[in-house]
Amino acid sequence: MTTEACITKEAQGLSFFEKYLSVWVALAIIAGIVLGKIAPGVAQYLDSLAIFVGEAPVVSIPIAVCLFFMMYPIMVKIDFGEVIKAGKSGKPVFLTLFVNWC
Repeated sequence: MTTEACITKEAQGLSFFEKYLSVWVALAIIAGIVLGKIAPGVAQYLDSLAIFVGEAPVVSIPIAVCLFFMMYPIMVKIDFGEVIKAGKSGKPVFLTLFVNWC
């Protein structure tokens, strides 16, 4: 006597970025190698931004910052589609910025 309804979401294909993720990783590796060969001072500069205890680097600040920006959206479950839609409508964004910063 009970009727059960099943609401299903249509399966969506992979996005362009997801589809070619291995290509993006390979390009990032190649770009890092090329940057290291062309400008070795960049790696030395980034290494100097670490927190040292004695002679040993304990925490690399650039890596910590990048890891934070990678993990934070997942932890707060940000839907970037909604962020883009919100950014297209300027009034609420400017009102929020004004209220928060003035």
